[in-house]
Amino acid sequence: MRTTNLMRAFIVLLALAVFGTAAIAQESNNLKEVKIKTSVTKQDSKDKIETVVDLLKGVHETNLNLEDKIVKVKFNPKEISSAMIVYTINTLGYNAEVLEERDCTDTSSTK
Repeated sequence: MRTTNLMRAFIVLLALAVFGTAAIAQESNNLKEVKIKTSVTKQDSKDKIETVVDLLKGVHETNLNLEDKIVKVKFNPKEISSAMIVYTINTLGYNAEVLEERDCTDTSSTK
């Protein structure tokens, strides 16, 4: 089971690497933040989602709150979409759906 989930995550990351090579990386003050409702209930699942989503090209910050099961992700929309983030979480075996997406300002460095 664990190997299957890790393999799925690897496949998603590989696909993103292939498709993401055409994206142009820029200094980002054009970030978006998406709130995604998940089915996560355990700390190890939280850690897995945060780790995998953080590895996605264009993602700047990931924070999942176990109490309300909402993950907040700051990302560069020129490099990745909220739909791809949701797809990644679903591929890991957790239900995920966008609750809200908005523009935000962040001066942190890009990946």
